[in-house]
Amino acid sequence: MRLSLDNPVLDYMNTVVQFIALNLVYLICCLPVITIGPATAALYQVTLREARREHGYLIRKFFQHMKEMFVQGIVTFLFFAALLSVAVYALAFWFALGTPMASAAFTVTVLLTVIVFGAMLYVFPLMARFQNSLLGTIKNAFLFALSNPGYSFVLILIQVFLVSLLYLFPAMKVFMVAIGFSFTAYCNSFLFGRIFRPYEAISEKEIQF
Repeated sequence: MRLSLDNPVLDYMNTVVQFIALNLVYLICCLPVITIGPATAALYQVTLREARREHGYLIRKFFQHMKEMFVQGIVTFLFFAALLSVAVYALAFWFALGTPMASAAFTVTVLLTVIVFGAMLYVFPLMARFQNSLLGTIKNAFLFALSNPGYSFVLILIQVFLVSLLYLFPAMKVFMVAIGFSFTAYCNSFLFGRIFRPYEAISEKEIQF
């Protein structure tokens, strides 16, 4: 029997294998911790293209884009890691005081922490999709997070849902190691595609508020 190269089943299996390989490569590249930024930007560069049906060699493109965004990705990751560290410390500090004034400060800090976390979810896809300066990308990440509250809520909810599943079902760790990160980025890419579309119409490569 002649095997058709256009077989949709074979195409699907090939895609799954590539996403598993992409997930493994992403995890390995994240091991130094400091490289999480460029690895995540490169991951979104690949998954955003896949979501737009611009298919290609995922692993080759991943390494190519990680090299291109290496320095900017590291600096961006360190910036948001520092912000979140300060936020966590402030949350613990205000919570420990237990006074009415501290409760109000704690509430404000929670809101600011959510905004920072939301901006962090946008910053690497923005870096992957648009050419911009480091400060411009970070500024736009905060503006996107604040100007798209519905999408931002969904994106944050997805991350909370995944963490909850990992806590409730330890076997989920196997899924995350196998394909979880690349699959999640791919799903998120459809949301980011809808968010970015109006700005892509303005400029294919550059965005500036």
